[in-house]
Amino acid sequence: MRFEMRFAAVLVGAALLAGCTSANEGQWNTAQAAMQGSPAFKREVMADCVKQVGSRQLKDRQAVAKLMNVSVARVPSAFCSRFFNAWASGRLTYRDFQGIHSQTADNSRFVRILQGRE
Repeated sequence: MRFEMRFAAVLVGAALLAGCTSANEGQWNTAQAAMQGSPAFKREVMADCVKQVGSRQLKDRQAVAKLMNVSVARVPSAFCSRFFNAWASGRLTYRDFQGIHSQTADNSRFVRILQGRE
């Protein structure tokens, strides 16, 4: 896949998380601690994410499916699972998340997380 296509898919992935972008670092860390300590909370947050991602336009889900190496049908569950598991475990940091929206940031960790390689 060409660089432009990959970058576009990363941006689409970031757009899928648009509801989380207003969180400051304290909120990010608080939510991380809550997910670590409460599997029920984490399941609830992930279920909401699956609904949101599943409601995105088909073309957006197709682009993310290519990046993630999953079927379009699996995008909502795979995307949310990989993202929230990485967040809860600390593999995805607040700084990583803030960089997702930057065209100059190194988003390779986010790509590896979405692909299930990290």
